[in-house]
Amino acid sequence: MWPLIRQARYLGRYREIAQVLVGHGFGYLVEQLGLISLLSLPRRLVMRMPPPMPLSNAARLREALVALGPTFVKLGQALSTRPDLLPSEFVYELGKLQDTVPPFPAEQAIALIEESFERPIDQLYASFERTPLAAASLGQVHAAVLHSGAEVAVKVQRPDIQQRIYTDLAILVDLAGLAQERLEFAAQYKLVDLAHEFATTLRAELDYRREAHNADRFRRLFGHNPYVHVPQIHWEYTDARVLTTERLYGVKLTNIPALEAAGIDRCTMARHCVELILEEIFSYGFFHSDPHPGNFFAMPGNVLGVVDYGQVGSLDRETTQALLLLLAAVTQHDSAAALRAMERMGLLTRRDITPVLRRDLERFTSAFVDRPLSEISANETIGELLALLRRHAIRLPGPLAMLLKAIVMMEGVGLQIDPSLDVFGIARPYVQRALAEQFSPQELSRQALSGGRELGEVMFELPSQLGDVLQLLNDGELRLQTRELELHRVSGAMIGAANRLAMAVVLAALILGVAAVAIAIGIAGWNGVLPTILLSVGLIGAILTAIVLGLTLLRGRE
Repeated sequence: MWPLIRQARYLGRYREIAQVLVGHGFGYLVEQLGLISLLSLPRRLVMRMPPPMPLSNAARLREALVALGPTFVKLGQALSTRPDLLPSEFVYELGKLQDTVPPFPAEQAIALIEESFERPIDQLYASFERTPLAAASLGQVHAAVLHSGAEVAVKVQRPDIQQRIYTDLAILVDLAGLAQERLEFAAQYKLVDLAHEFATTLRAELDYRREAHNADRFRRLFGHNPYVHVPQIHWEYTDARVLTTERLYGVKLTNIPALEAAGIDRCTMARHCVELILEEIFSYGFFHSDPHPGNFFAMPGNVLGVVDYGQVGSLDRETTQALLLLLAAVTQHDSAAALRAMERMGLLTRRDITPVLRRDLERFTSAFVDRPLSEISANETIGELLALLRRHAIRLPGPLAMLLKAIVMMEGVGLQIDPSLDVFGIARPYVQRALAEQFSPQELSRQALSGGRELGEVMFELPSQLGDVLQLLNDGELRLQTRELELHRVSGAMIGAANRLAMAVVLAALILGVAAVAIAIGIAGWNGVLPTILLSVGLIGAILTAIVLGLTLLRGRE
């Protein structure tokens, strides 16, 4: 049960986590998880500790995550994108977590760069600013100039951050397993799966080469768009812990006075923000999943500069199509179509569709009746949908949760620039084009071919699979068992009734047969021994049959 605690090197970190949780008012959680034994204080003293600062549970959780360090800050940020899992007050508080911490010394950054490229810093860069432009939990950014004269931004990872994060991620997975065993809500939301998903995402974010590849991919996808600028990657100065990119100059989108002073058209920039996320979704299925204002700059010519590609998401074709169908169903107030779309997205199965869910979804879609799209907020719509999913314990897949959060964040950025922004109005042509493509002859042909190929694969594998099942049956290794006792009683009663009915039919037929023979003899006027024998045999057979059937019917009642 405690695979990591048995390793002495993790005991200190476990104790630190338990103490921070207790100190922030979560002693009951520490007790339920069985972590009390890790504390140096007796249980009675832990549970009698004075109450923490007068904050809400959500605010105290945020403070505890900050106290636990970068991994838990990242965890809080990830949870702030999951309103399908947490109540709105927790999502709001965790959304306040900022990925900013004090910078580490420039000497450490320079030493790491020189170690990575095995060259002195002055051979790599013509100049290197010691004061960082920004600092975050995983690294910090320095301005520099290459010997070619190109101005760049150099992102350097914090020393020894990888080992700290790997340790915390292992502990998080272990704690999720304990919670899933001991807490009802944890089992309901499959916390172990969520912990593994978060660990995979954070490990990927630690490899700056992955972020560089993401940036290159965005640069290729939006190369045709003159209003989106993605910084160029300098690969010769990039590895797993150092990322060197083109430096962008621009105005932060939330700095309204600076936008106006620079002559930036606010309405145009707001539209470009929304169009960016729409094109990512409906054209490429590959999106920037961390679109907070600090990652966007307004550049001359109303160009949108986008940085930081450590967090991205992707959607497969089927999910994108199902999302389109859900959007169409909501705008058309069709709750049945919305349920079908949610099935296609993998959010639920037929077994999950209850009358209560149908009623709630009907209420959700009816809220948009007779409302112009310009009055509908993406934040409001997504928030109500996620609240509905949370009430019915329906968990969103990670990429889809990130996408919905990205849409809400991008709408928020756009509305800060232009309060009159009509998100649904901008989205309408993208949705219409995507729906037209989905039902085009080419797409329908592709789906038919794909379905035929899958069916062919199933048919090809069916004989061998059937042979395996028959072999298991023959070997006695396969057994079917049911506990549906009531169904068994009902089926037994129905079989008995059917048997009685069949017997009654047979008896009636015999009686009618004997009667027909008697009538035929009477009409024909037959005399003699033979007709008498035939009639006697028929009557005896009818009597014996009646006796046998009667006994059978009596036995069937037992």
